[in-house]
Amino acid sequence: MPAQPQAQDSGRIVLVLILLFWLMVTPDNGPVLISTPSLASARLQRQRQAYGVLNSTKWGDFSPRLADDSKGLVPRYLNLTGFRQDDGYAWADFGDFRDRCREWSRNAYSSHSGTDDWDRPGPTQLAWKNATGRVHGEWVRRPGTAVRQAAAYNLTELAPEVSWQGTRADWSRNVTGVHGKISLTLEEYEGIAEYEEETKEGKDARSAALVRETMAFVSLQDEASGSMSWNMRLHGVHWPRQGAILLTTTSEKFAGIFGLPHLSPGPDFFQSSQKLLNVTLDKVLRKKEKTRFTDPSNPWTSVVEGSDDSWALSPHCEYIMYVQLQPLDPRQAALNNYKNHAREGFSGLLDEMEKELRFPTGAPINVVPDLRMSLVAWSPDCGYFLESKGPPHYPSVDADHLVGVKEEVFLYQVKIWLLALAALYMGQVWLLKAQMKESCTPSTIGRVSFYTAGVMLLADGVVFTAAATLSLASTNAFLPCLLVTFATFMSMAIGGAFLQDVFKIQEPERRSRERDRRHNTTGSNTLAATPAPAPAPAPPAPRGDSLPRPVTAAPPRPASPPIIIPSDQDIAAEIAENTAAGAGTIATPLAAGTANTAARQAQATTFASIMGRFVFLGIVIIFLSVAASSWPAPIRACYINTVALLYLSLWVPQIWRNVQRNSRRAFAWRFMIGQSALRLAPFAYFYLRADNILFAEPDWRAFALLAGWLWVQLWVLAFQDVLGPRFGIPPSWMPEAWDYHPVLREDNVEAGGLPIGLVGGGGESEAGEESPMLERARSWSHGEADGVRERERDKDCERRGMHIRSMDCAICREVLEVPVVRAGAADPAAGGVAGVLARRAYMVTPCRHIFHTKCLEGWLRFRLQCPICREELPPL
Repeated sequence: MPAQPQAQDSGRIVLVLILLFWLMVTPDNGPVLISTPSLASARLQRQRQAYGVLNSTKWGDFSPRLADDSKGLVPRYLNLTGFRQDDGYAWADFGDFRDRCREWSRNAYSSHSGTDDWDRPGPTQLAWKNATGRVHGEWVRRPGTAVRQAAAYNLTELAPEVSWQGTRADWSRNVTGVHGKISLTLEEYEGIAEYEEETKEGKDARSAALVRETMAFVSLQDEASGSMSWNMRLHGVHWPRQGAILLTTTSEKFAGIFGLPHLSPGPDFFQSSQKLLNVTLDKVLRKKEKTRFTDPSNPWTSVVEGSDDSWALSPHCEYIMYVQLQPLDPRQAALNNYKNHAREGFSGLLDEMEKELRFPTGAPINVVPDLRMSLVAWSPDCGYFLESKGPPHYPSVDADHLVGVKEEVFLYQVKIWLLALAALYMGQVWLLKAQMKESCTPSTIGRVSFYTAGVMLLADGVVFTAAATLSLASTNAFLPCLLVTFATFMSMAIGGAFLQDVFKIQEPERRSRERDRRHNTTGSNTLAATPAPAPAPAPPAPRGDSLPRPVTAAPPRPASPPIIIPSDQDIAAEIAENTAAGAGTIATPLAAGTANTAARQAQATTFASIMGRFVFLGIVIIFLSVAASSWPAPIRACYINTVALLYLSLWVPQIWRNVQRNSRRAFAWRFMIGQSALRLAPFAYFYLRADNILFAEPDWRAFALLAGWLWVQLWVLAFQDVLGPRFGIPPSWMPEAWDYHPVLREDNVEAGGLPIGLVGGGGESEAGEESPMLERARSWSHGEADGVRERERDKDCERRGMHIRSMDCAICREVLEVPVVRAGAADPAAGGVAGVLARRAYMVTPCRHIFHTKCLEGWLRFRLQCPICREELPPL
């Protein structure tokens, strides 16, 4: 009879079929080999045309009709996608956006110096000249004068060559809430393009004469409407002397980077940015024209998730952002108490600080000032404004615009915390190795919960995958990430070996439960429908002998079937299993051999299949965590808190196993407390520290709940260790298990009477006199004062209906004194904490032998046999 296919194999087949079906039904909207070069050429042609418009225009060529313009003015537009009058964009609010930008800049400088010197060639107060860094803060939404809907735009006329999808639905990046959070990452590395206007002799430099190229990654979170977060990439320019940054998105329906100079605050800003973009845009276009067959992506795409290769695009709201860096105060202690407040001296100080941060030489810098900036964002197609929350419209105690740190400081913090995380995992490895030395026998390993060790291994695997991915993606933090990867790999490898030992030791226990389950199922089916008895088979014909048998010979007996001994040598269980399964028939050797082979194969692949499930679960958690970064804030917080709560419930399976097996403790207290503290430490960093590396919102209430839940589990384990795992639990709720600490009574006949050694002359004499053995034991280790106290204790026990009997412990050969309840008397401490603690001093085996608790526990760590009669003992 062939072996039945395993359930795990069927599950794998179903998963493969689902993946194939998903691949077949998923529409392939990406470019194909033939269409991609032509579409890329068409887009490059449009971009080259837009580049020509940028070179041939001057300041004032783009002056759209504003909301407050008089009817006599003639508007002028540009021949760029999105900048044309027929495109229908809400350029009526362009004047409001430009005025708001100037207001933000003047407020930033006047609040520090008291003068309006923002648009001068060299302001008195300077901001960071290199704006590379990460900031975050809150934003508020302000509606524009013109309301725009997605259905009002004809995308076919805006970009005829593009196949748009989802044009009737709401556009992505459309912020509808009134407030939310924003994270901004600016990048200005070495080698970036820069332009500085030459100054003629005898003339001052014009305002905004220095400009450099920049790029930003923006993450918007709409908290009011509960929408998902949006990530986008913006390109633009930075005027370092004024601390002004102008950014814009670029797509198939908006040529933002080519019209950027016309969006600048003034003519000087326009001229310098146009000079810079003339060089940088031409350089990029020349490179893309050479590689249009191999790299057809848009170099100025605003999509962060991947390259803009798909030509079935979904429309989204475009953004124009103006960022104003807040100037630094030279009187800050963070600037080393610099006393010279002159503009030249302060500018030189900033240059030296930025040079030391980028190329450290060991120069002393006490504290690096924070990176602060304000932001005004405007969507010309969706028609609304987003402004950073802060002074002067909001008090600084509520919000202070966007605050963060420079990129060098951020990378330093990341390295420090990665090294701390690696140290945490090395501590976990040390604790795990120490625990494996203690749990080195089948008796001690059998107490460990497989799921508790599995949760730790699963968490280590997830962190290992994240650290390995980060080490490959991050060049600046490669070594710290590699160290975390090594530490997590060590923890995962040692934890996996320990989990395999637990699985192997507990395999007979699982087989026994499975055998009982099959036996109960077979018994119920047999009682439900008993088959008719089969007719007796005819005796087989004699083989190799044609002569008839003698008349007096007995009838031939059928050949006895061979009994195949299973791998665990449990012959009786195998015979009972075959009898129940066959309902009276005898299994053939072929069927028995096939069943045993299938059982051995299942046992050989069970642990591998469980590890496969762990890997699959870890991959699901990683993908869900990555996807949760774009979920609404309440749903994301609920997901993170739920995963953290499930992870920190790692001791719950161990508590349940202690109750099921009636074992007090499986792990050392050093391991349980150490693992709990080390695994809770990363949550404390992200839940309690405001300036964490992930910019996560602190939530001390959630952390208090997580820490309290973990603390409760440790207290439950402590109660189980002291009072017993089944203290206070009704006996009907648990399976039967041997109690090594029973109440000893003289009249307890149903339980087998008193243990061997406490009956008759082993304890007190019949006349109530103390035995010579007890007197000998007391003379060894007790003085006269101790004897007086013990006699008083004996009298107190007599008053409560108890007396003390003693014997020698067969393991340590020391005296063991046991309280015994007299016949007919009630135990005054039975069921209470005092009675439980009193019974913890001794342990009674099923074979009625009694020992010290510490002695027998130490013995059972190595073998589950009685030290006296060698009878098998139930595990602790």
